[in-house]
Amino acid sequence: MVPIKRHANNLIQKDAVISGAINAVINGVIGWFMFRAQDALPLTVDTISAHEKTVFSTGVMTAFLLSVILGIIAFFNFGKKAKSLQLSSRELLDRHFFFFGVRTVLFYSLFAFGTTSLVALFLQKFAGTILVTPVTGSIVLGLIAGIAAWFINNAVMKAMLQPE
Repeated sequence: MVPIKRHANNLIQKDAVISGAINAVINGVIGWFMFRAQDALPLTVDTISAHEKTVFSTGVMTAFLLSVILGIIAFFNFGKKAKSLQLSSRELLDRHFFFFGVRTVLFYSLFAFGTTSLVALFLQKFAGTILVTPVTGSIVLGLIAGIAAWFINNAVMKAMLQPE
């Protein structure tokens, strides 16, 4: 694995943190509008076929879809920025979206999906059904979205600077 230059790493971290913070706030507010009519809602429930809306059932899909969308955006935007700042060789930055970009975005999006699902699974297994207020549910949803946004931006941008 080739190390990424310090300047490139600082730029990636800054962009990823900004994206994570913005998406945490936006999705937290969206979560508030989804959950505000309920007195309490569960973080998770004990069955996969439950028709009840939970914080993590919303969070898992949010993490996946947000990762796909933001990963595609990061691929194209960071590619332009990296070329103009000459952060890596032209050969690495000129790789096509089909198949390198699709494979990279899909891999990390599925990783975000799986990780969020496992957190929900372990939370349910070891803590059971936990009822929370709509405000707490919105904060948890915002945290899930913020971490997913930070992760996908960080991962895709770093992958673009690394040889396969």
